[in-house]
Amino acid sequence: MQFLPDLKKFLSEKGAIYTVRHYKYLTTEVYVEDVGLCKRTFLRRILNKEQLVNYVAWSGFDSLEQWWRAIQRFIPTGGDMWIFKVVVEK
Repeated sequence: MQFLPDLKKFLSEKGAIYTVRHYKYLTTEVYVEDVGLCKRTFLRRILNKEQLVNYVAWSGFDSLEQWWRAIQRFIPTGGDMWIFKVVVEK
């Protein structure tokens, strides 16, 4: 599983992160380069940015608007969005 460098650092330091992806993963164990083995848990489908409010603190972004802009760069308009919690396995 890939992350932007700042988000990879957040995951490594905090031990967990919420991430939005444009496809629904089936596997739960993933390897993150420079972090190690992680557990990925599907939480829900995201239909709008307001549904992300409760996850911002553990997103690696400073604000909902900043996170939403990053999501829009990677997910085409109208594309499916899914939020996952990724936790580093010790």
